[in-house]
Amino acid sequence: MVRLFLPWIYQKDGNRVIIKIIHEKDQFLQDIQPLEFELKHSIDSEYGDYWSTQIDIKTQSKPRAKSAWGEPGRYVYRYCLQNPNQEEIDWIIDPFAREFGVGKLSAFTLGYQQYEWSQKEKTWKTPNLKDIVLYELMIDEFGGTIDGTIEKLGYLADLGVNCLEIMPLSNVALTVDWGFLPLGYFGVDERFGKRKDLQKLIDAVHQHNIGKMRLWGQLKV
Repeated sequence: MVRLFLPWIYQKDGNRVIIKIIHEKDQFLQDIQPLEFELKHSIDSEYGDYWSTQIDIKTQSKPRAKSAWGEPGRYVYRYCLQNPNQEEIDWIIDPFAREFGVGKLSAFTLGYQQYEWSQKEKTWKTPNLKDIVLYELMIDEFGGTIDGTIEKLGYLADLGVNCLEIMPLSNVALTVDWGFLPLGYFGVDERFGKRKDLQKLIDAVHQHNIGKMRLWGQLKV
């Protein structure tokens, strides 16, 4: 189910909202274009203009015989706003997406398998506030990627660090602002890794007896 609130974007003004979806494997094949699905407009009593549609990926016909459409894996998508009196806007991401793909597209994984947490996750405890040795961590400057950061956690533990504050990991338009101007608020930027990579990082942090004080922003793990 695709649901989108667009306040003051009325159907009566000629507006049309379309979602474009393509399997990640097909993304750079010129003869395979994203499938388009138009959203229907209605009025929500609390939030106003509400656009929605329902898509069954497994039963939807493929755009080409060789397409990966319908297979498990990551699908990237974006929204398109059309109006007969305005230039088309064909790049709107989903700010509530849990995943993002190359090109600043929103993404989701069909057949997503949940991360399996280690036994340590059940027993670790946050250090007492008066005992905290806090390290503010920028992933791109410390390890480059989430995996690169995991490889260096032993170094932080040897220094006596027992708590991390992990700075912005969310999806951004520019990389020069250290992530403080996000496009998407709930997912990991594809530069650093995917949703499971972030979960793996948190798990590894706890295995080194380091408490995660917080993730900057509203990332969901």
